[in-house]
Amino acid sequence: MTKFYQKNNLQLGIGIGLLLPLLVYFLLHGIYAILEQNGHLANSISVEFRQRTIALLAIAIDVIPMRYYQKNRFWVDTMRGVTIAMAVLAFTWMIYFVPGIFGH
Repeated sequence: MTKFYQKNNLQLGIGIGLLLPLLVYFLLHGIYAILEQNGHLANSISVEFRQRTIALLAIAIDVIPMRYYQKNRFWVDTMRGVTIAMAVLAFTWMIYFVPGIFGH
């Protein structure tokens, strides 16, 4: 019996590629809130910069499963799904945050 994450499946790749960044985003956001409440971080960083950076780090975490499935050359569909999800998240990030970076 194969493990769940060891299947060559486009839907599995898309699921991993969307779920993992979402979990990492909320985890990093929670860690930042805890550190801020305890006074370990100054309020000098703007809220938009913090959200933008945490979201970008969460999207970048998709490189780990993408690399894992790339090593197993026969799992092309799963890697393709992770790549599709990562591209959709990156495009969404650009639509949401880029206008704020370069002006209004």
